[in-house]
Amino acid sequence: MMWILLWMTSVTAEASYTVVLDPGHGGSQNGAMIAETREADIVLDIAKRVQRNIQRDDLEVFLTRSEDVEMSLSQRAAFANEKNANLFISIHANAAPSPDLFGIETYSVDIATDSFSNQVAIRENKGEEESLSQLTINPSTMLLSLELADLQQRKLVSTLEKAYPDLGLQDLGAKTALFSVLVRTEMPAILIEVGFLTNKDEFNQILTAHYREHIAMAIVECIDEWIERNKE
Repeated sequence: MMWILLWMTSVTAEASYTVVLDPGHGGSQNGAMIAETREADIVLDIAKRVQRNIQRDDLEVFLTRSEDVEMSLSQRAAFANEKNANLFISIHANAAPSPDLFGIETYSVDIATDSFSNQVAIRENKGEEESLSQLTINPSTMLLSLELADLQQRKLVSTLEKAYPDLGLQDLGAKTALFSVLVRTEMPAILIEVGFLTNKDEFNQILTAHYREHIAMAIVECIDEWIERNKE
């Protein structure tokens, strides 16, 4: 099996932390799609922007995919586990039947916070429901992931509100759901929904490079603070 990966920083003997970024979907899996705009392309762009903004000699960052290729959910989690990653961050964009829904949310693993969270997880887990039911969640990892999701959500909201004070950003909060990639990973892991492509205003924001750059900056800030907070 060939893994598609990208080194985010130069590898040094001093590197003591590993982060795996997971741009959702790819290949024939478009994810949410509006006109010719694919979720798979948007989230890959954000992941690469995170790559360019990380400035730590003690950190290695890998992408589960650096090109428009298809990977299963279990392959993505297995990649992070094989790298013995300290953090796993999956990046997605949301969609909903109603065009009125908008906002940013960050997930960690546990029973779904609400019915909408459950529906998001069902959509993302398509094809892996049966194997997922055989897995168990590590309680200590679950608690750390909950803390990480809260930190990431706060960083996203504060960064975007500062850059776009008149935007009317909606903070949907840190939530939980049984996403396959989060259940299968063995380290603190979160899944970010950077906004709803089905909402016209939010879609137009996400299309701009400036907005995606600030999302990436918020992810970098979260990684930096988490590492500093958890140094031995």
